[in-house]
Amino acid sequence: MKVLRRIGVAIALILFVVGGLVLSMRSGSWNTDREEVTAKWAQAPSKFVTIDDVPIHYRDEGEGPVVVLLHGSILNLHEWDDVAERLKVRYRVIRFDWAPYGLSGPDPKGVYTTARAAELMNGLLQELGIEKFALAATSNGANVALEYNRQYPGNATVMAFSVLPLERPSQDRKIDWRLRVMLPFHKYLVPDWHPHLFYRLILEDTTPNSFEPTAAMVDQMYDLNNLPGAVTRQKAYIDSNTKLFKTMDVAAIAETVTVPVLLQWCAYDTVISQSAQQSVERFTNTKVDLIEYDDLGHFPMWEDPDRFTADMIAFLDRELPIEAVE
Repeated sequence: MKVLRRIGVAIALILFVVGGLVLSMRSGSWNTDREEVTAKWAQAPSKFVTIDDVPIHYRDEGEGPVVVLLHGSILNLHEWDDVAERLKVRYRVIRFDWAPYGLSGPDPKGVYTTARAAELMNGLLQELGIEKFALAATSNGANVALEYNRQYPGNATVMAFSVLPLERPSQDRKIDWRLRVMLPFHKYLVPDWHPHLFYRLILEDTTPNSFEPTAAMVDQMYDLNNLPGAVTRQKAYIDSNTKLFKTMDVAAIAETVTVPVLLQWCAYDTVISQSAQQSVERFTNTKVDLIEYDDLGHFPMWEDPDRFTADMIAFLDRELPIEAVE
């Protein structure tokens, strides 16, 4: 009986500790601090500007024809660090956190949709006095780019896409067993905070085995996505996006593109549902330059920035010929 009593006490203590941890996580005690995160991830040359009452975190570097870079979901402008470093010797590179991601927002209107992101992007470019530019985007940033082109045709003179979700991302792909365990835990018990391991597993699960995510990659995802209210705002955006995929032919928006397109297709990626050829065929009113990488996944700008950026520059130089800035 004593043994059973001790076991019962031990179990009760464990449940008490675990319950306390879960409650503290749910209360927001584990969320990151905006002031500290801003000091860490918005150092120079980062700037902030308010567009329609929404604070926008952006970077403006280099000289020459303008290239605008749009990051993907749960990321931020730092997803493009390696690419921007290589582009800015030839181009003026603009990148920003599009709400609800990164350090931009919150939006007092409470609207987190692809259309709203495109609207705020237009406001930022107008504020910076930019009229014509090349537009490169990845993952859900590609949806923002296509929506921007639909709303404001003629401003983007060429477009480049890497990860292009023209259909709803795969819902049945195989994922790491640890993610399968963590996803329901966070969905139902601790929705507003995720550990470093969660983000590392996302990176590892969508990239080749040869790629090793750096601490900085994981840290930026942890720091920025764990800001108070960040996950709630992101969920609002994802829910809106999911509704679009369920109720309309989202891919039809590609038919509005009439400027040259570069598609850097990453065959190792398992998130995108449609094939490279299916993607090309949706651009019915322009020519698509297709480059296929068998060994790159969801984050080609991190996995092989030299090759990825060199191919992008070759395309841009054909469409926007310039001499490198000395």
